Amino acid sequence: MALQYDYRSVKNADDNAPRFAWVLMAVDVSEVNQWNVDEIAFRLKFAETCGHNFLQGSMSMGSMKAYLRSMIGYKTNVGSRTRFQFMKKIMRATEDKVERLGGHDA
Repeated sequence: MALQYDYRSVKNADDNAPRFAWVLMAVDVSEVNQWNVDEIAFRLKFAETCGHNFLQGSMSMGSMKAYLRSMIGYKTNVGSRTRFQFMKKIMRATEDKVERLGGHDA
């Protein structure tokens, strides 16, 4: 299924708005609204802490939340997952990274 997005409701959308759909896909969230900004910020920071940065560079939590609030109204066809499901996905990806390093046998 193709990734679809709609940012017509986003005030002050810039040239990067079309690419933001990939960020939402990475954190398993279908849209940005006033109730999930904190959750999206948590997921982005959790992933970054585990070595999976879905944004360019690192942002403070305050800057990230401000950016996410500016994207309220952005919608995609991404399937949303619970925090637990998202964290499990990131931990599996981190586990795979470590296993690829080799030498993990006791």
